[in-house]
Amino acid sequence: MTRFPLGRLLTLLGAAIVALAVLAAPTPASSNWTLRQLAPKPTEGGSESFPASLSGISCPSDSLCVAVGGLDTLAFSQAPSGGAARWHVVYPSYPTGPGKTCGEGEPHCYPAGGRLKAVSCASEDLCVVASYEGFLYASTEPAGGADAWSATGVNEGHGNVHLTAVSCPSPSFCVAVAGGSTVSDGKVLTSTDPAGGRWQLTQLGGELDLRGISCGTPTLCVAVARGGRMLVSTDPTGGAAAWRDAGTPGGAGDLEGVSCVLILLCAAGNLGGNVLISIDPAGGAWSEANAGGSVQITDLSCPTASRCVAVDNNGGVLTSTDPTAGAKSWRFENLVPFEPTEAEGQPPRNALFGVSCASTSLCALVGSEGRIFTTTDPFAALTDPSSADRLPKLRRRPRTILVFAEHFWRAAVTRHRHVRARFRFYSPSRVRGFECKRDRGRWRPCASPLRYWTGHGRHALRVRAVGPTGLRGRPSMKRFSVRRPARR
Repeated sequence: MTRFPLGRLLTLLGAAIVALAVLAAPTPASSNWTLRQLAPKPTEGGSESFPASLSGISCPSDSLCVAVGGLDTLAFSQAPSGGAARWHVVYPSYPTGPGKTCGEGEPHCYPAGGRLKAVSCASEDLCVVASYEGFLYASTEPAGGADAWSATGVNEGHGNVHLTAVSCPSPSFCVAVAGGSTVSDGKVLTSTDPAGGRWQLTQLGGELDLRGISCGTPTLCVAVARGGRMLVSTDPTGGAAAWRDAGTPGGAGDLEGVSCVLILLCAAGNLGGNVLISIDPAGGAWSEANAGGSVQITDLSCPTASRCVAVDNNGGVLTSTDPTAGAKSWRFENLVPFEPTEAEGQPPRNALFGVSCASTSLCALVGSEGRIFTTTDPFAALTDPSSADRLPKLRRRPRTILVFAEHFWRAAVTRHRHVRARFRFYSPSRVRGFECKRDRGRWRPCASPLRYWTGHGRHALRVRAVGPTGLRGRPSMKRFSVRRPARR
């Protein structure tokens, strides 16, 4: 029998242990995403503590991000792409009154603190946070510490209001929605003075479990719910009648997140990892594509109409530089591998719950165990010519997407001889310009937004993109009409 010297044996044994440790270690995050880990919340008496699960984030600019989560956790950074030390954690004062006490049978309710579910920052001077316990926190100085936040309770007189999402398209307008498991949900709260804490509640009726809301503008909001239900409003403050039930365009799979870019594009994600896209959200036309995942998409953020990022509850991040082009335009990457847990009734330890892109040069993700991922180039792998997922080559024809700036221009009615038509268009491809053709006119250079005067009758506008090499894309066309009012 061959004998090994003791030193040699110990060396081999050490190498084997190191190899096993490497195999057992979690796969590191993508080099394009940097992980920051928040410290656990301090506890009284030095008892055991654990990092809070972060459920929402909002980045109104490249120099401010605000994240929220359980245990009243609110984290902010004025240099989000910097190191972990650049993130500061505060705990806003938890109000007393309705909503303070955990309800019976709520598995994730923390008596020592509330669950801050979502945050939306219209600018660096206004952020609003929604809590599951029915409070709306607002601050005109989001980086000012815990005392900079004031709370407004909406439970009193309205039953249990479990707020799940909030969207503020401007500093003077915000919309929040409520979800949960009771028929008293299906509530929408609107405010034209969010900093002042004045909110109006609307009961939509039905067993609606609303989970997400996004307002591209104050005149277009899309809300999503469990069971795949979707609601759209072009007048969010107009009461229950102003919210149109858009059905279940993606089937019965739960919808958790939604993101709208002005009136140009809205994106939502469902239970099977599919993404729903619409370039006419007010009109109700949605397309569905699998983005590469297979589990619940929890949130989305589209900084422009041609750039979107989504996250799921299995540590996945999905990016696209052409979200309307179908499944092949999405790239999937797992940032946090799954690890089994013995705790029942708890969310996955590797889940990502929120995403916000201030621009195409800054995106931030949040999830379980106080994780925050940031990147200054979220679409690098999709725009790098050496990547297998690269954009169409320059010699291919660019795509053009034409939308209405005002939805009613499909059929305008006016006594005047002329009206001013308004349109917006864009291309997810690289272009050097656009050309427009009005009715039977000639192709002429144009730019978005396009405004021009036109008379009564039926009309058509055609727009095509011009690529970097001069190659013209296939025209995109919109038909509309201008009519005189009916005679009485």
